[in-house]
Amino acid sequence: MDYLKLLQSITGDNLIRIVLSKPAKDSEASGVRIRPIKVKEQILFQVTKSIGSKSSNTCKEVHENLKAPELEKYLQEAIPGFFYQGLFETEDGGYTVLANKKGTVTVVKNKSVTDKKASLDHNRTKKYIIEEGTKVPFMVDLGVMTQDGKIVRSKYDKFRQINRYLEIVADVIPSLDTTRTITVIDFGCGKSYLTFALYYYLVKLKGIKADIIGLDLKSDVIAECNKLKNKYKYESLKFIEGDIGKFEGVDKVDMVITLHACDTATDYALHKAITWGAEVIMAVPCCQHELNRFKNSPVLSAVSEYGILKERMSAIFTDAMRAGLLTQAGYDTQILEFIDMEHTPKNLLIRGVKKNRMVPGKALSKSLESLTELAGGEITLKKLLRDTPYEENDT
Repeated sequence: MDYLKLLQSITGDNLIRIVLSKPAKDSEASGVRIRPIKVKEQILFQVTKSIGSKSSNTCKEVHENLKAPELEKYLQEAIPGFFYQGLFETEDGGYTVLANKKGTVTVVKNKSVTDKKASLDHNRTKKYIIEEGTKVPFMVDLGVMTQDGKIVRSKYDKFRQINRYLEIVADVIPSLDTTRTITVIDFGCGKSYLTFALYYYLVKLKGIKADIIGLDLKSDVIAECNKLKNKYKYESLKFIEGDIGKFEGVDKVDMVITLHACDTATDYALHKAITWGAEVIMAVPCCQHELNRFKNSPVLSAVSEYGILKERMSAIFTDAMRAGLLTQAGYDTQILEFIDMEHTPKNLLIRGVKKNRMVPGKALSKSLESLTELAGGEITLKKLLRDTPYEENDT
């Protein structure tokens, strides 16, 4: 069978999956997965592209639904244009498609016979930390779950966001000393659905002893959160009205979380975390306006004269400085995609895990100084760390 005939034989009734691999130099995606789905009684083909590097935690997935003629055209262009190998699994058998740089495409029928069947389920079951079918009280009150534990379809994005958050938390649990009671503070907790999710995961699912504190300036929000935590009998969870920069309620904190704290509030939270020597720091910044007030260098004038570009550049510079300062303070720091960009532009999470030894990072300090000079001013976190000494061990 030649490649064109193989493509023409694919239907939603017999296709199980297609996997494209071995990307060409010009391919934006490192891999592609394709499967049939049914949407409003119409068979479409869901194309999932993996873009970025998994090893550097910059990988994201982009989804697109195609009709049969569109899929055929896409695959004709994808092999050999962007990929040199494809695995095609159908109910009639499996095929390996191989291409070379000269454009020659070869189809090889696999010897093994599959016993799989095509699935048109649009929302295939994925293994989530909080699983569908298990009633979780705060998820019901949030409107994400029904009383019998089913996910409300219109709230599926919120369901995925909560689980994505818990997946990021799960990665850092080995960095915490869970042989004792750990202390977690959520600065700027707001309505606290993620704080409740964190408690449920750590205490109820993992059996970790944890004192979790939610802090926010709004008294009505704090009152409602305390009412709910009493309703759920979350005994080691409490909510306090207070300011991030002035909070002195504890001497030692193991994990500091700040999600969507506005503008420099993120800097005050990060400063508190560093001076406490928190083992884990997680921040989703919001509204990074500080650098907008500074005079940008002539090098950036072609960008900064456009308001929307200046705002985005300010956010990128600010978060790069924050991540660099965390690294310099002795943290293994990453910037991760929290949720898909289509849901909110504030989708980056800065995660720092404390190393065994504090590292001054002389070379990094020079790069931070250069970035500060380029941006035309210091961010608040840099000022706070300069005025507050913290321990650094020489390497």
